[in-house]
Amino acid sequence: MSDLLKKQFEIGRGSLFKDIEDGPKELFDVQIEGLPNTLHWQIGHILTAADNFLFGMDKQLPFQYNELFGYGSKPSAWQNEVPSVETLIEQLKTQLEKIKELPNERFNDKLLEPVLGNSTFGELASFTSFHELTHVGQVHTMKKLLEKR
Repeated sequence: MSDLLKKQFEIGRGSLFKDIEDGPKELFDVQIEGLPNTLHWQIGHILTAADNFLFGMDKQLPFQYNELFGYGSKPSAWQNEVPSVETLIEQLKTQLEKIKELPNERFNDKLLEPVLGNSTFGELASFTSFHELTHVGQVHTMKKLLEKR
């Protein structure tokens, strides 16, 4: 199961990279009317959520990422310097390698407390993949809408 989850992350990130690496950079911070976030935010949110869920106490990202890209955040409230999309892409690639290096036995580990109804690391990793893929789909759709403007 753990190898399948790692493969899901690899496939999802591959799709995300394809969308954002060949997309017009000037669209990353355009907010579509009726949507609360931008492509830039979506990319940072995917990175930050995976860091929080999969690496917990061993988080790899600066604390400010939660303020910028965490649940309930929005780009219209950004007041500090925000990492560039290029930086976020590099961090996503590094994070993917760290995900693929997670020991398979870890996926059976019980969590100290359930997180969003998940009681093992494997369940939480599965939820994280699902969450990530919903945002990858949003990136794909938002990019298409922005390119039609």
